[in-house]
Amino acid sequence: MLTKSPLTNRTNQLSSTLLIKPRVHTILNHKKHQINFEQIDRYSHKFNLLNLSNEKWLAMASSDKYILIGGGSSSSLRLFDLHGNEKYIIDIKTFAAFDLAWSNVLNAFLIAGYDRLQMYDVEKNQLTLVNNIDLINKKDNYLWSIACHGTDLFIVLSDGLESVWRLSLPKFQRIQTLSGSEIRESNSDDRISCIRTNGQSIGMAIRQRTTNQWRVDLFDYNTMIRTHRGLTIGYGTGAFNFLERCMLTPINDDQWLIIGGYKVQPNALTLMDERTGEIKQIERQSDKQNEFISNICTSNNNNQQIITMIVMNNETGQRQIHVFEQ
Repeated sequence: MLTKSPLTNRTNQLSSTLLIKPRVHTILNHKKHQINFEQIDRYSHKFNLLNLSNEKWLAMASSDKYILIGGGSSSSLRLFDLHGNEKYIIDIKTFAAFDLAWSNVLNAFLIAGYDRLQMYDVEKNQLTLVNNIDLINKKDNYLWSIACHGTDLFIVLSDGLESVWRLSLPKFQRIQTLSGSEIRESNSDDRISCIRTNGQSIGMAIRQRTTNQWRVDLFDYNTMIRTHRGLTIGYGTGAFNFLERCMLTPINDDQWLIIGGYKVQPNALTLMDERTGEIKQIERQSDKQNEFISNICTSNNNNQQIITMIVMNNETGQRQIHVFEQ
């Protein structure tokens, strides 16, 4: 089902949050991808993930050639090409991977783990520990979510309860720090699920404390000051673990795709346009309510948009990768 605005569904009845305001900016010499939102699931190339039935959630990132998947309760990551051929299994030598990101500057994947940040070079099949990330208290401060754009790396520490860092690549020098209280609003916000950026804005998925609703806020790319207190996309059960994790990914300078994860209602894929203020949702069909999208990411290959999703089936335990190219 496709709706232009989720304002009238029960997701938003408990909240007075306004939808995002239109934003106007000028981008020169930039080709904007026009996504056929309604065709994403129907025309995706799909392949099964075997031996992962015990994992309710998996971290994921993609480049123009590869998809890296893993995390949950496993210390192993698996590398696939875009056609589903498995290339390598990588032992990250720590408890799980909480988030993954691709860096064009490093030409490598970055892996946010419980107590360390690592870099994986696909061409060399080489895993490297980033030594100059200084965590004062490794027991309590873990790397929860990461995002890359150009020479910038953003890190959310400890679900955002601690702080958010901006580091400069390739030397991993910290150049900006925001406390969790600067991002979360007083006592109304609980935790940050993930951070992503398109180079124009920084998007964060934040859970509200009393209603267990997830919303997406946008922040200025340079100052990291909130520009939009935005879209409420679903409500959960109040748990905060891999089973209930709201994820988002940028499509271009203005549009974002958002998924709510397991047990978040409605079970839908949401498109948010920060320039026009338009909101669209596609809910899972009634005969597919046992399926949910647990993660989503985007990449580009020769000016072609690639959208990759992990779809899980609670009844059969089947996990699939859906790759949509246009």
